[in-house]
Amino acid sequence: MPSDKHTHSIHIDAPVEKVFHYVDDPAHFVAAMPEKSNITLGAVNRSPEGTVSTYEVKYRELGMHLTGVFTREEYVVNERIVDHSSLGPIFTFSVEADDSGTTLTASWDASTLMKMLDAVFFHGDKDIERALATYKVEIEALA
Repeated sequence: MPSDKHTHSIHIDAPVEKVFHYVDDPAHFVAAMPEKSNITLGAVNRSPEGTVSTYEVKYRELGMHLTGVFTREEYVVNERIVDHSSLGPIFTFSVEADDSGTTLTASWDASTLMKMLDAVFFHGDKDIERALATYKVEIEALA
């Protein structure tokens, strides 16, 4: 099935370690999504080492109640996190040092059907841009 990848980046005035640590927490991903979607974080499961292995995200959109289980498929400290939702999309967050802080890049990849549904109902590109802007404000406030 073909996929459509969407990528957005933002500069954050903070070191890579601080940005990565912030993005590592699924609560920040959920909190940065628009209120209109009524998204809440469910159970978060961790490996014996303490890293996130799976987490639930509960949605209420257009009168529907959905629960997506996100599986952390890749975790490279201070580089990249890849989370795959049971609802289809794959979210990747990567961090890279730049001249004055960190570039945080978020991308999501989905099937053509999911892309069409997103264009009509969800508007994921705008949500990711808003989430990155929220991350920037919150991380820089911690720096």
